[in-house]
Amino acid sequence: MITLTSSELMLLRQRLCERRRELLATLHGEYGDLAGDRPPEALGPESHPDETASRKADDELRAALARHDFHELQQIDGALARIGAGLYGACVECGESIGYERLAAAPYTARCVSCQTAFERHRATR
Repeated sequence: MITLTSSELMLLRQRLCERRRELLATLHGEYGDLAGDRPPEALGPESHPDETASRKADDELRAALARHDFHELQQIDGALARIGAGLYGACVECGESIGYERLAAAPYTARCVSCQTAFERHRATR
């Protein structure tokens, strides 16, 4: 049973849309070279090995951050789809209400605390 008021739902949807815009701007701007949107900066043959290693570490960190942002974007898109389907605020596992406080903290949350805990335990054992 979903217990969100229409004003709570509207506020959460607005927050999801704002965060989605932020993530898209970051993914296209900050990490655009990782997706091939712009050419990466090239190091010349005279580059010092430390500079090359530092650039590689920076690229790996940026790739990890881009993956994190992309994953969050996928979660947001899932939440927006649940809003459209009238299922937002209900746990995708058990159907119980998630609760406004939890959704306010992470509006893309798809599971209640109990199901999320079980999901994380299961994922950790794989």
